[in-house]
Amino acid sequence: MSMMHTTTMLRFATTICALLISSALAFSPGQRHLVHKTTHLRPEVVGNSRLYNINISRGTNTALRSTAESVLAPITTSNLAVSIDKPLLTSVEYGYRSTTSPTNIWRSFLAVLLSDVCKTAIVAFLIAAGVTLLSKCLTGGAASGAVSKIYNSVSTTLQKFAAVITRSSRATPVDRPVPMPFEGDGGWGKCTLRSKKKVGTSPFTVYEFALPKPEYNIPLALGQQVDFCCLSSDDDICMGSFYPYEVGNESGSVQRGVLKVVVPDSDSVEKNAEQVGMGNSKFIEVLKDEMRIGDEIAIKPGKSFLQYNGKHVPVTDMVCVASGLGIVPIVDQVKSISPKGTSSVKTTSVVWINENRSDFDLAMDELEKEYMKYSTKLAVSCIMDDLKKPLDKNREVEEAVPYFNAGTMAVVSGPKRFAETAKAYLNRKGYPDNCICVLP
Repeated sequence: MSMMHTTTMLRFATTICALLISSALAFSPGQRHLVHKTTHLRPEVVGNSRLYNINISRGTNTALRSTAESVLAPITTSNLAVSIDKPLLTSVEYGYRSTTSPTNIWRSFLAVLLSDVCKTAIVAFLIAAGVTLLSKCLTGGAASGAVSKIYNSVSTTLQKFAAVITRSSRATPVDRPVPMPFEGDGGWGKCTLRSKKKVGTSPFTVYEFALPKPEYNIPLALGQQVDFCCLSSDDDICMGSFYPYEVGNESGSVQRGVLKVVVPDSDSVEKNAEQVGMGNSKFIEVLKDEMRIGDEIAIKPGKSFLQYNGKHVPVTDMVCVASGLGIVPIVDQVKSISPKGTSSVKTTSVVWINENRSDFDLAMDELEKEYMKYSTKLAVSCIMDDLKKPLDKNREVEEAVPYFNAGTMAVVSGPKRFAETAKAYLNRKGYPDNCICVLP
């Protein structure tokens, strides 16, 4: 009889273990998807310029900056290396520092006790204890038959329950991106030209390249370019460096299997050089006139230019002044630092200045979409004006660009001549050189 009880309880314990494992799988959290809506902008003509202003309210931004200034005033000079797209403490460091107090340990213990897996284990223990006590209350053949019937009934029920939980917990495997290896000489890899597409009515063209495998992605930091290299028909080596064109991707998503860049589409090498420099302009000429769909080209991660050398950390406000293709890296930054908990930045102001209305087709819809999601911390002003005109002579620019406050970082992005003008303008508004980052 004792041998039979021992065998029965071992079988029962095995079933309970299977149930616990299945329960643990069942109660693991899943992913949640959010749906956002967007609306279209309407231009407002003010004087001789046209203002596409997404956020007119300056009171909220002023209040936020006043609060940031009052908090950051006593902060002393620091030589810490700061990354604006990451918190000052990593999740590991934060977890280590926050769980050492007795209060946090007690909360963690209560969380374990109240978890569904713990509840399931307690119920299973009570059932096993009940079966054991019942078997001791019975004697002889009656005990053997009763224990056998109870075990068979409970075991069958638990196995069915475990099977249902296991089936429900079998989520679709997560298709994670794989960093593309660059194992060629000089750290180069290769991709294939897949398509060319004009951007609306703008003078820009998007070139899409297919990576060697559909799960590959190119891991880049904010403000980091991609280097390209190919041979011209005269066997000359042509190289260019461009920011990835992330327009159309959701915030936080990773572009896999493809790489997109946007370049000026003028037939004049000199005009393209005004936008992206002479070296890139010659590469664009080969890309446009000689490269065909299916041709291979060498690529590798390029330089990262987004740096903050200011004395006040962390960065709490960002001011971005861009023109033309300079909006491409700015959009990437906005999508990276706007979601809650992704950075120390509380408010971001984007000022995009162009001479032609068609230039706004490059990223207007994308900026509008981001504003609709983060309207409390993002201000976007799209201003059409003569770029030869001093920025401080434009009333819309004066209203959109705030004066410097401690903890503010400014980013200038656009053609070389515009970048020099914008940097000088920011200096006049109180921005020190070490708080201004100029992207080429």
